[in-house]
Amino acid sequence: MQLPSILLENAVAQFAKLPGIGKKTALRLVLHLLKQEKADVKAFGEIISRMREDVRFCRRCHNISDGDICSICSNVNRQQHLVCVVENIRDVIAI
Repeated sequence: MQLPSILLENAVAQFAKLPGIGKKTALRLVLHLLKQEKADVKAFGEIISRMREDVRFCRRCHNISDGDICSICSNVNRQQHLVCVVENIRDVIAI
């Protein structure tokens, strides 16, 4: 698809790398961002960058965490002898 801007093309290509996002949906997302306030788009970009830099995996269970130990492992009320086996992070979030 030929777009009028190389920046637009690059943005569409990056969004299309996300799971479940094809080129049409990626274009729709990019065009939506172009209509938003600059401050909102800037905040969106900053939070994506910050998430990638600052979110970690728990050193005990490998759950997503803001610190070295996730909220589940650090919960003093949790029964430490019980383990819940899940396939992926989305399953942990669902619990």
